[in-house]
Amino acid sequence: MKIVVADAVYLEEQHVKKLRSIADVKIFEDTPKTPNELKERIKEADIVIVGWSHLTEDILNSAEKLKMVSIWATTCHYADLEAAKKKEIAVAHVPGYATEAVAEHVFVLLLAAARKLLLADRHVRRGEFNWRPFRGWELAGKTLGIIGTGAIGCRVAEIGKAFKMKILAFDKYPNFKKAKEIGMKYVDLRTLLKESDVITLHVPLTQETEGVVGEKEIEIMKSGCVLINTSQGKVIDEKALINALKSRKLSYAGLDVFEEEPPPKDNPLFKLDNTVLSPHIGFHTVEAAKKCTDICIDNIVKFLEGHPQNLCQPVRPISLK
Repeated sequence: MKIVVADAVYLEEQHVKKLRSIADVKIFEDTPKTPNELKERIKEADIVIVGWSHLTEDILNSAEKLKMVSIWATTCHYADLEAAKKKEIAVAHVPGYATEAVAEHVFVLLLAAARKLLLADRHVRRGEFNWRPFRGWELAGKTLGIIGTGAIGCRVAEIGKAFKMKILAFDKYPNFKKAKEIGMKYVDLRTLLKESDVITLHVPLTQETEGVVGEKEIEIMKSGCVLINTSQGKVIDEKALINALKSRKLSYAGLDVFEEEPPPKDNPLFKLDNTVLSPHIGFHTVEAAKKCTDICIDNIVKFLEGHPQNLCQPVRPISLK
């Protein structure tokens, strides 16, 4: 049996040893540049670990021996689930491993925006020391709107309460019990957009959520609203976002994710002074990365034992014998 780590996944020595105790292992430490390169990497694989590359229907069909995909991420969209279902390929993911890391990163981006931290940093590094241009604003008393109240969204709400923020939330499947514990109020999406000083997104990328924040939604927002996204780039219409930042309809955007990753070098967001950008690192702490890999490998072990866990969709038991 062959396991292929198809792209840049965090692996400690103990992880490599565990994988090698299970099967023959091939590890790639970079992300394939083309679909054909990815096909070549996984063509003989029984099991694939993937963290960044998209396993499209064409790529899945090219891997004739493939029986399982273990995604090194919370999201399931790195594999075409319909194509996997047709081929009876099990697809597992790692839910909940980076709740603290991502929730904390929301406030890294938000505080940097509120206190104009990046602009101030550049100012000091140029040898200047004028405090006047960098008047910020406090989180206390502001309204934080959270779109998506899974584990991360609820943790963001808890941190927001610690900053003495008022918390509004929108979710198709509200958790009223948790909302009562936190002090979070569920409202319809329009109300959240209209009343929030800061809006942060915590939804998976699906056909329903793609572009959930676009031109119409931004138009409803308060003038000067701050938009934070640490979920998936495509849940925001990036063109509409850029226009709103240029016009100052939105005062700031804090983005850890982009429509295209990596974003093209001529992306207009790079030229704006009212953005705080990071390269999809919300999950990337020592604690979260290790936990993600632990669970990712455990998903493989459980699958081989005949007790699959963390599946993105139901699948018939498959024998590798």
